[in-house]
Amino acid sequence: MNKEFIKETITKDGKVDIGKAAVFISMIESKNRELFVKTYIEELGLRVVITEVAGSGGDLKKKIINSCVGAALNIDVIDKEAHHVHGLIHAAQEAGRGLMLDMPLDANLHIKIAIVRSEHWIAVSMYGNSAYHILSNHSRLGLGYVNI
Repeated sequence: MNKEFIKETITKDGKVDIGKAAVFISMIESKNRELFVKTYIEELGLRVVITEVAGSGGDLKKKIINSCVGAALNIDVIDKEAHHVHGLIHAAQEAGRGLMLDMPLDANLHIKIAIVRSEHWIAVSMYGNSAYHILSNHSRLGLGYVNI
């Protein structure tokens, strides 16, 4: 994987699309490649943080929001300001709705979350697997994109 490929993948109409960047990062399995892509996207002037969440049932939604807000604040992807936290929560909720659409409450879920921020926008991508049983795993993806 090289920088030219990454830029081509995350660009739309000649500009870096933070939604595409977040989805791209969330789907990378290799930690080395993830770090390479994250570093490059940061070189392009964007802020990036990656976190993971696992669980089942209603507690999972709370875990997702807490993980997103905690990670974004700890790495300075967002500032400790109400409109930044509010925007991030809405983007995470939007991504979560897409990810969990028609998912049974007692299914297990393991997801990687990528948060990418430009000056005025934030994107949250969640990608992972859900299943009742390890042999019935299938992939899920959700994206939220909000103005902050």
